[in-house]
Amino acid sequence: METSPHRPVIAASWLRSDRAGLRPDAHPDPEIGAIEAADTLLDAARPVLARAATALSGSNTALLLVDHRSRLVSRVTADLTLERRLEGLGAIAGAGFGEEEMGTTALGTPLEVRGDVAINGAEHYLEQFRTLSCFGRPIIHPATRRLAGVICMAEIADRINPLSIPLVRGLVDDISGRLLDRSHASHRAVIAAYQRLARRRDVAVAAIGDDLQLTNAAAAQLLAPGDFGTLRLLLADGAPRTAVLTLVSGVVADVVVSRPDGAPHAAVFRLRPRPGGPSAPVIAPRPATAPTVAVSGEPGTGRSTRALTCVAEDAHTVLDVAGAILAGREPDVPAVLRACREAGRGLVVDGADLLDERSARLLHAAVANPAAGPAVSIVVVTGPAESLSPAVGALVACCRRRIVLPPLRERTTEIASLGQGLVAAVDPHLELGADAADALLSQEWPGNLAELSMVLTEAADAVLARGGRTVTAEDLPAEYRGSTRAARLRGMEQAERQAILAALASADGNKSRAAAELGISRTTLYARIRALGIRG
Repeated sequence: METSPHRPVIAASWLRSDRAGLRPDAHPDPEIGAIEAADTLLDAARPVLARAATALSGSNTALLLVDHRSRLVSRVTADLTLERRLEGLGAIAGAGFGEEEMGTTALGTPLEVRGDVAINGAEHYLEQFRTLSCFGRPIIHPATRRLAGVICMAEIADRINPLSIPLVRGLVDDISGRLLDRSHASHRAVIAAYQRLARRRDVAVAAIGDDLQLTNAAAAQLLAPGDFGTLRLLLADGAPRTAVLTLVSGVVADVVVSRPDGAPHAAVFRLRPRPGGPSAPVIAPRPATAPTVAVSGEPGTGRSTRALTCVAEDAHTVLDVAGAILAGREPDVPAVLRACREAGRGLVVDGADLLDERSARLLHAAVANPAAGPAVSIVVVTGPAESLSPAVGALVACCRRRIVLPPLRERTTEIASLGQGLVAAVDPHLELGADAADALLSQEWPGNLAELSMVLTEAADAVLARGGRTVTAEDLPAEYRGSTRAARLRGMEQAERQAILAALASADGNKSRAAAELGISRTTLYARIRALGIRG
């Protein structure tokens, strides 16, 4: 790595860029993402940038605007040479300019430090930017105090022009003022929509905006702090107008979502609890008897626990296939099945998809022909159907009842409720805080319920150790406190991400086959995988 510059803010940015895997001589391809979510910012900035473009006419200066995710949403320049150079450097609509993507720039670094940053030519981390000097300033939404984006003025020069600093600051002030005007209008629209629906006292009504949260008395009694993160999931563009949510209390509620005109990032919710009181989201009730059952799901989805609810509590045997194989023993399916029949006990075959073909066929015969011996309940536990061998697939198909447990990433509306149940299992006096619930909703949970349980058990122990009663985001392990890129996606991006994940699962992770199934090139698939934060 080259000698770091003397200014601390630049030196720290170079170090972050290096740790992200960038090298100074790299020419990274821009990662293109959707920018529809920045419409509010662009709407406020467009007339301000248009006036600035007139003032800068004839100069070799450009104005660049990125959103809060460092994606370029606007580029204004009157100089054709600079225009072409910026395009060649990847400054195109939707391109990501975060430090992990483009190193030290006056677009990504101000978002990292949440302050003004001037970068002279040689201070750029990537050599390709060193003919430019830039000044960037964050745009802080005056109502929400959240980062809305960054404006950068760039020019072909060794050092920035000092006059660019007051000019950019003035542009940011103008854009902030327009954002505030729109925020006031949005607030008025949300409040008016809420008041129309909240007049009936027998209906729970809540409203959420950028920096606004309203509830009537019924909703205040129904909703816990962690539930508002779940409601925010329904703010995404394209979200359904109705939904079923499992609240932190365990109550299952039907929700109707209304989107007020003039408030694109707000909604009013009407909630009606279903009769029957709180549900038990983690462990299903144990039936008195159970037919032959197949329980399928990804590891960690609670499939082993669910299987045990399908047999008599004190009269069953568990054949742990993985445990037997790890201990160096081949599972003896005929012997275990014979013993269960003689003793009148149910049999749970946990990990049936790990059986060899002969054992799977023998178990299939027992399930398909129960008249061959004394009746016995058989429960087989397997991975997802698409991952099964033909022999195990036939076994599952012959079970009278099939239970498919969805992965946690498909149960986002239940995560807050599941989380409350898990911390309460550690200590009934513990409560899941709103910021912790929001952080949990932001994760992808490849380990499913097992991973969630591990994380919240550790967090609950930390709270008890300090004598607290509320699990906050700071109590979670460090890697679970922030938002993943996937959690920040909205609308069509989320739909696109789910389509790619489904295609990859169908193709057993083979990206060429997944691309063919999606009807896109492999290069395009790789680009979208990076842009949408898909792991693996």
